Amino acid sequence: MYRGNILKIGKLLFLLLVLLNLLLYNWMIQPEKVTVKQVIEDSFSEEYDKLDSLFVTSINYSFPVVEVAFASCGYTGKDLTFSAFLHAKIKDPLNLIKFQIPVFAQVDYKKYQKVTQVTKGEEEKVIIPPPKVAEERKEEKKEPSGEEKKGDNSKPYLLIYHTHTMEAFAATEENRYVARYGYDRTDDLNYTVAEVGEYLAEYLIKEGIPVLHDKTIHDYNYDKSYVNSLVTLKRILKEYPSIKAAIDLHRDGYGAVMKPGVESIPALSSLPNQEFRKKYTIEINGEKVARVSFIIGSRRTPEMNEDWRKNYEFAKKISDKLNELYPGLSLGVQVKPYSEYNQHVLEKAILIELGSNYNTLEEAIATTKYLAKAISEVIKQQEGFK
Repeated sequence: MYRGNILKIGKLLFLLLVLLNLLLYNWMIQPEKVTVKQVIEDSFSEEYDKLDSLFVTSINYSFPVVEVAFASCGYTGKDLTFSAFLHAKIKDPLNLIKFQIPVFAQVDYKKYQKVTQVTKGEEEKVIIPPPKVAEERKEEKKEPSGEEKKGDNSKPYLLIYHTHTMEAFAATEENRYVARYGYDRTDDLNYTVAEVGEYLAEYLIKEGIPVLHDKTIHDYNYDKSYVNSLVTLKRILKEYPSIKAAIDLHRDGYGAVMKPGVESIPALSSLPNQEFRKKYTIEINGEKVARVSFIIGSRRTPEMNEDWRKNYEFAKKISDKLNELYPGLSLGVQVKPYSEYNQHVLEKAILIELGSNYNTLEEAIATTKYLAKAISEVIKQQEGFK
């Protein structure tokens, strides 16, 4: 009898503890007012907030199956309640494995698995999965005709490359992907800044600027991204001495929108920091496009002869031209004193943040025609391209 009373008291205390956790959770997830200055202290840093709250962390450690539900269903904020327990895919061994052993979340199993169905006659019929939307879009994308293509691209003037090549955007139905190698990142370059760079390069070529676009992935080891991209940059400059300007194309980041292994499409209107999305989104000619910011590193060591002010002047001219043509599209130029961002190798080497992880790929691509116009006008004015 005594032992039975203890068990009842223990169950009651457990229930009270769970209720207390829920109350604390609801208190902690109240939206926090964050100023732009707080959000963008380092405008291109991807040191994401990996812990949504103390409640989420404690529950995940206490009940691993809830962590699986959280990761696989994409619960955020108030969605992570007891209803999450019912959505845990406990009958899916692969789902359990890849979220308890994170390295398995980096593998795209759908790419390799053979999907089959067996008829009554035991005959195997292969079901061919539908092609990727991005590939369909690439096939439909019209290549510039001979009349539209301008400039001698055998001697490029401008290089577009990406230190963080795997930076991706918020997934949509048209551009759906599963994050790999970290938050809001994937090695499928159809969904990253590399795809945005493709459009930017094409528009610049149409404007008469000879462009080389390099899509080497430098951020498998994120901490060595700039070391890796510097190797690429120097190699290309040696191979193409005609290059006089370089754009390291990024997108900004705050928090985590696309988590590794999560297949859900985020609701843009429900993202936790709407001020950040508003900061990087503007409407031009009735179309939502991603805004642009420019980053210049002023750190120079004694062996670096290049003056960072020359990089700044180039970025400032493009930023000013962008706002002259399309008011409000550029957020301006920020100078960072703690790094050089490999800009010391060229007088016209700059870093551009085109949108953020709160933007969609469609919004980022929509910006490229406007950005190309501004860049081309500045270069033509300086170099005399026709």
